[in-house]
Amino acid sequence: MNQNVVNLFESIVRRSPEKTAIVFGERRISYRQLAEDVEQVANGFASMGIKHGDCVALFVPNSPEFVVCFYALTKLGAVVLPINHLFQEKEVSHYIQDSGVKCVVTDSYRQTLCQSLAEKIDKPFDIVCIDEASNTCVAYSSFFEKEAGQENSNSVDPNATAIFMYSSGSTGRPKCVPRTHAQLRAEVDALGSSMGISADDNILCLVPLYHAHGLGNCLLAATCNGATLVILEPVTENSVPIETPFMFRCARVFELIDIEKISILPAVPYILKAMSAAVLSNEPNISSLKLCFSAGNFLEQSVFDAFFARFKLPVRQLYGCTEAGALSINMDGPERATWDSVGKPLHGIFIHVVDDDMQPLGVDEVGEIVIDSPTLTNGYSNMPELNEEVFKQGVYLTGDLGRFDLDGRLYVTGRKKMLIDTGGRKVDPVEIEDVLMKHPAINEVVVVGSNIENVGEIVKAVIVAKTPNAISEKDVMSYCMEHLTDYKVPKVVEFRESIPKSPLGKVLRKALI
Repeated sequence: MNQNVVNLFESIVRRSPEKTAIVFGERRISYRQLAEDVEQVANGFASMGIKHGDCVALFVPNSPEFVVCFYALTKLGAVVLPINHLFQEKEVSHYIQDSGVKCVVTDSYRQTLCQSLAEKIDKPFDIVCIDEASNTCVAYSSFFEKEAGQENSNSVDPNATAIFMYSSGSTGRPKCVPRTHAQLRAEVDALGSSMGISADDNILCLVPLYHAHGLGNCLLAATCNGATLVILEPVTENSVPIETPFMFRCARVFELIDIEKISILPAVPYILKAMSAAVLSNEPNISSLKLCFSAGNFLEQSVFDAFFARFKLPVRQLYGCTEAGALSINMDGPERATWDSVGKPLHGIFIHVVDDDMQPLGVDEVGEIVIDSPTLTNGYSNMPELNEEVFKQGVYLTGDLGRFDLDGRLYVTGRKKMLIDTGGRKVDPVEIEDVLMKHPAINEVVVVGSNIENVGEIVKAVIVAKTPNAISEKDVMSYCMEHLTDYKVPKVVEFRESIPKSPLGKVLRKALI
């Protein structure tokens, strides 16, 4: 077997050329057309001098062009660097310089930002614009004006780097995660076989393709299994994309589920919460959905319960990370579906729970989750000290805390580095959050450790009330004293209108400390 996702994609094209590969608004692209576009764009990049090992950034929102460029670049043996299309200049600058980017693919909305960076950064890079290009950019459309050229042989070393993704977690500076062609292919095989993804499936992409969740569980899951990838199109005004809160997209999402007969819905908790609370003129038809799963953040029981109550479909939790992609998923039957389990490891992936001495722990004993997987990166780029710390004995120490139950199901209980050391006692912030979320006046809560000079680390609760002035600091303290040991009671309570989160809904704890 050639360990390359491009070869797998091309085998799908040969088998089902007229099958719809991508739906995006009014556009319907067959596998044959997608493969032809990939070949043309690969030749276009090659004519610009992009070759094996060169890094090319995809600084565009979800679109068919993202998919085409991903496969065109991996076909050439270039390294793909997906960048959050909402990033500002300083953030984009760091990614481009850190990765040694040779070319940036963007759109007219972000073209000016890229041109500004190109003038400031010492190492030059080209810019390809997927829509209206200026005179200083290469027009993506020009790739299709040339002769088809010689077909690329795609004899790429499976152990060569295919992609750079950046992982920052909730703290620390972004870490560059290189993953090889073989590692991406292993993820595709593990996910497809464990979830039973086939050409009969239609997968709805609501999450960003620049993130490991969108790339692995949407783009690769669909196009490497012959399924149809339906991408939620952006809202535009005068051809300019507008970032719209997801709650205002719910009607369109339900329409796509019904019309396109969506069978698999990868999501994140805030998407599921919005769908559960959506006010619609008619109750949506989601009868085609066979699997809805959440990743990227902890799934709260209230979200699980609300979704099930409305749609009679249990949300499954998928556990994964940027360093290794998807790792486990809860695929229990409906009668055993639970909100807190991330299920059993995917085929070919091994997960262990260990103590501080790397010794395996028993049933229901909480320890650090470590990963042994063919999907796992070989280490962070240019971070030898951190690599020695987290890649040990051939496994990856995730920093996540968890436990296995008697049947081998994994439960993620928190983050090791999130533990608060207050007066020599270890406090799990998730435990305090669970208690506070049961208070009827609290809508959201995040608990962090905050360092006070001459005092040390203390417990701080950041709270979003359901209505203004619905609860006071004194109320919070009294409630916690009733339900928690003294040293776990927050010493500081801060009220906010909202909790800072990433585009996937992950809490940015470092902004609260």
